Amino acid sequence: MFNSKIACLALSALLLFGIAKTHAESPSYQIDTLLSGIDSPWSLAFLPNGDMLITELGGKLRRVHDGQLNEHAIEGVPDVYFEGQGGLMDVIIDHDFARNQRLYLSFSYGDSRGNATRLVSAKLEGNRLLDLQVLFTASPLKRTPHHYSGRIVQLQDSSLLLTVGDGFNYREQAQRLDNHLGKIIRILPNGEVPEDNPWVNDPEAQPEIWSMGHRNMQAIVAAPDGTIFSNEHGPQGGDEVNIIQPGLNYGWPVITRGIDYNFASITPFTQYPGMQQPLVDWTPSIAPAGMTYYTGNQFPEWQGDLFAVSLAQKSVRHIDLDQNRVVSEQRIFPELDQRMRDIRTGPDGALYILTDGKEGKLLRISAKQ
Repeated sequence: MFNSKIACLALSALLLFGIAKTHAESPSYQIDTLLSGIDSPWSLAFLPNGDMLITELGGKLRRVHDGQLNEHAIEGVPDVYFEGQGGLMDVIIDHDFARNQRLYLSFSYGDSRGNATRLVSAKLEGNRLLDLQVLFTASPLKRTPHHYSGRIVQLQDSSLLLTVGDGFNYREQAQRLDNHLGKIIRILPNGEVPEDNPWVNDPEAQPEIWSMGHRNMQAIVAAPDGTIFSNEHGPQGGDEVNIIQPGLNYGWPVITRGIDYNFASITPFTQYPGMQQPLVDWTPSIAPAGMTYYTGNQFPEWQGDLFAVSLAQKSVRHIDLDQNRVVSEQRIFPELDQRMRDIRTGPDGALYILTDGKEGKLLRISAKQ
């Protein structure tokens, strides 16, 4: 009987190991370079007609048509403050783009004496933006060209979330509600403040604030069930993925697993009452950038998982989720040993990646036939 039980337990363990191993293995895929020579690409969006839009940090919005990057940039893009980490950042299209032709852009606005993250909307007609509307400008202006964040996502109710970094030298402001630094903000498509924002009735708070205690959020995505995921850079260590909920405090700089760039301690705390713990912590840092929640059909085994690209580690990270809990987290596509800025799930179910730098590329990862 004893030996029989051992045999059963061993068989169960082997079966479980086999299932886990099979689940962790990557399906067959191929990687194709669609475009090269893109000048510091930052974000990618897909248009209903099959075209794509790519932002270049220097201030150009480019259209990809029939697999080719249009020679002429889209006209009517507002001037950007192109310095340090600042420039033209995210682009997304409105949920109702087929009817209203509207898109949203984030960028760094101002100059060296005072600059901030700004969000605008505009109507795309041909190769030109029309009816440009300033929806939001972070307050106060700062004097550093760093930690703008600038990622945008539109929620199911059409409201917009925008990540606003802590400005690097202003990290303590992430814990104050009287400014937008180190926050995720939520506004309506016309720039108005939603009535159900968490601090909208607090006279000492900026009404646009949705969550607080962030450092430098490089991605924000919404799952079909409404769950919001964001990732952010820690200092040296303490890179995170978080599930974002309104009214919560995500801790920076009171809690972190990272240390400062001069190797000094930032805080003695990795947890604190009333502050959220991350879903994923990367220590040492990987410098996460774009992220996507996979819903495509080319890789059914990856549906409902997160994929994040990184800058410093030059990797793609696969976060296997089960009901928003992490099953495993690993490096994937090891042949992509280069800095990567953005990753998106395409309408065709493939993964699209923008590499970083002056000679950026657009890559497509599809199921191998």
